Amino acid sequence: MIRSGTSLYDPAHVARAAGIRSGHTVVDLLCGHLGHMTIPAAAMSGDEGRVYAVDVRSAALDSLKGRLQMGHKGNIEVLRGDVEKLGGIPLEDATADTILLVDTLSITQNRLEVVKEAVRLLKSGGIFTVVDWHPYGDSRVGPDASSRLSEQEARSLCMVNGLKLEGSFDPGNRHYGFTFTKLVV
Repeated sequence: MIRSGTSLYDPAHVARAAGIRSGHTVVDLLCGHLGHMTIPAAAMSGDEGRVYAVDVRSAALDSLKGRLQMGHKGNIEVLRGDVEKLGGIPLEDATADTILLVDTLSITQNRLEVVKEAVRLLKSGGIFTVVDWHPYGDSRVGPDASSRLSEQEARSLCMVNGLKLEGSFDPGNRHYGFTFTKLVV
């Protein structure tokens, strides 16, 4: 469990909800210092899979690289990229079977561009997973409540970008979660 005084969410549960399978290519957007989602995604995608851990912050990437040197899976590539800019991540279009957007929408300014960049990276039929903070509750944990999106706002942001809602899941009492598929083109 990811903890900050209380349980927030179980990264393995989120990775299972994302439908990550052996051999999948996964992109974890704004992976953070610890790669909370990166490491479970790498375990689930297996030796035949690939996980790209993307962040714009060099300090986060350096921290994650250090953690990975302590014996984590070798199928992870750490990349610097701007998730708020279309084409800002140095990967080809339609690279990913799965995109993980966890705790990201509430901390970015150009949310529409974040979703557009994720859709660019996702293969047709691929799974786009969003987990973010409920707009209510204790803002001593997580981003300021004024920067959080409601579930409906986050869903709408995804649906206007050609994603089809597949379902929702409960990642924990402070978060909402849902999955989309990219329509086959």
